Amino acid sequence: MSIRPCVLVRVLICAGIASTGLLPGQTTSAPSAHSAEVVSKETPFTFKSGTNLVPVPVVVRDHAGHAVGNLSRDDFQLFDNGKPQMISKFSIERLAKDAQPATSSPAPKDTTTAAAPGATPPNGSALADATTDGIPDRFVAYLFDDLHMSLSDLVYTRDAAKRQIDTSLHDLDRAAIYTTSGSQMQEFTGDRAKLHAALDAITASHGTIEKSLQQNGCPQVSYYMADRIYNKNDMSAWVIAMDDVIVCANLSAAQVPSCVTAQSAPSDGPVTCVSVNFAISDMGQQMVRAASRAVILSGDRDTEATLATLRAVVARMTAMPGQRSIVLVSPGFRVLDDRRDEETGLVERAIKGNVVIGAIDARGLYTQIPGGDASERVSNSQTIAVKMPFVQMETMSQTDTIANLAYGTGGNFYHGTNDYDEGLARVAAQPEYIYVLGFSPLDLKLDGRYHNLKVTMKPASPNAKGMDLQARKGYYAPKYAANPADQAKQQIEEAFFSRDEIHDLAAALQTQYFKLDSGDATLSTVAKVDVKKLAFKKDGDRNRNDLTVVTGLFDNDGNFVGGSQKLVEMRLLDETLEKRVGQGIAVKSSFTVHPGRYVVRMVVRDSEGQAMAAQSSLVEIP
Repeated sequence: MSIRPCVLVRVLICAGIASTGLLPGQTTSAPSAHSAEVVSKETPFTFKSGTNLVPVPVVVRDHAGHAVGNLSRDDFQLFDNGKPQMISKFSIERLAKDAQPATSSPAPKDTTTAAAPGATPPNGSALADATTDGIPDRFVAYLFDDLHMSLSDLVYTRDAAKRQIDTSLHDLDRAAIYTTSGSQMQEFTGDRAKLHAALDAITASHGTIEKSLQQNGCPQVSYYMADRIYNKNDMSAWVIAMDDVIVCANLSAAQVPSCVTAQSAPSDGPVTCVSVNFAISDMGQQMVRAASRAVILSGDRDTEATLATLRAVVARMTAMPGQRSIVLVSPGFRVLDDRRDEETGLVERAIKGNVVIGAIDARGLYTQIPGGDASERVSNSQTIAVKMPFVQMETMSQTDTIANLAYGTGGNFYHGTNDYDEGLARVAAQPEYIYVLGFSPLDLKLDGRYHNLKVTMKPASPNAKGMDLQARKGYYAPKYAANPADQAKQQIEEAFFSRDEIHDLAAALQTQYFKLDSGDATLSTVAKVDVKKLAFKKDGDRNRNDLTVVTGLFDNDGNFVGGSQKLVEMRLLDETLEKRVGQGIAVKSSFTVHPGRYVVRMVVRDSEGQAMAAQSSLVEIP
């Protein structure tokens, strides 16, 4: 495949209009203060997503468990840290394959054109089909958390995934296999044999370092206990660890006093020892701190690898041109406080990219055995019982992480049974309707603090009775204001890796290909923009606006092939704007491609009105 690389080309508009008369590096005179004020009023800020807009996906199910899609903004009430908020954005996404999303615009007409007049394409030319029927429209990524899974959990869930792929993967569906360790990957394909082979290659040998440190360290501390000791200085955890040191390091009990009084419990942990002899031996303290640090470093590496893989898969899924689901198969994992903003950012990226994350607890139905199973070494049987609250809190925090990823993006969370076939079927199936509520928090402080969210039905709503709501649980406040340039870039990227049609700006996509002697083809694209309908800023004797035009290709499996980005800078004289741009501006791109089916995607955004247009066309090259 020969594709021109993605480049940013700064083009001074000249096609079809008079020259602006500017030389490189030359600028026009600045407008007066009065003119700038008038221009500000004439070109209002129309960017639809505020810098602090918080999206909240909500799935509503009736008493039978079916998703409900006939609710309105007035049926919901939303609370941020207990304070009611105004829902400033409301949309309904219908995810059924046989229907368009409820908020999407109608599909455009055929925009394919013939070759330019006078052009003589080699070996003849053919027009591209501009419909999008027959292309893959459902993408499911199976992500196995082999960094945290046991071998038995992996075997059962892996076999269930094979059965689901065999029975539920349709002709226009594509699936991919990923692992959190990065050791195994199969990109999106409809080939069941390749998917089976990728599943068979997954092992559970990558998540053994942390477990080995926990079982063989002196003292034995879990990831949760290590966090309580090393980061939070929890005395109850400290004393339990010091009691273990007596046994595993053969220290004298007189050197390491145990906890003698256990009373008040912290909000997120076991009981706190309040009567403790602090004359603890230096050796014992050093051993506890060293063991805790080693477990934290190992656990944090696995957590970061898991979050990084999830971010990469979400970004990969965002590039898919249809329904997008991630099936996360994991026993759960713990996210420490210093990575909570990464978890929240992951959820927000998935929401903006219309990626639904479903999660299944790979442990199935399990019980917590004091001291672990027979394969685990116990250094001090006397501390088994007092460690159980820590084990329970760790398990709860691990489960909460994958549950929040699912509920925060509108997905399902399946846990508590060993029916992996049913679990995977539920997790992989997107709810038919997802409501996306958006609000801008009042007096939001840029302090990075966590905010609890709660969504309920209004008591007065006639639809409130018998409804079950699944919604995002919270978010972290930003630590700094969004950069307008980064915000615009993100908006363009989200629109490009989407299938939605946007017609806020008058633009149309035209495609054409020419066969080459080699058997390949040159695929040409033209983005035509109606300049008269753009918002211009007066800058001296010029009319100022910039157009960003992004054009790219996706193959028949929905994989991004390549693209180009062009920035068209317009500094137009009044006469030019009035007389010479009636036919619009045409921005051209070309690609050399092999025979096959491709989806061409176009996104146009202007800098002054901040309006957008997005459109797709299917091209089949014989």
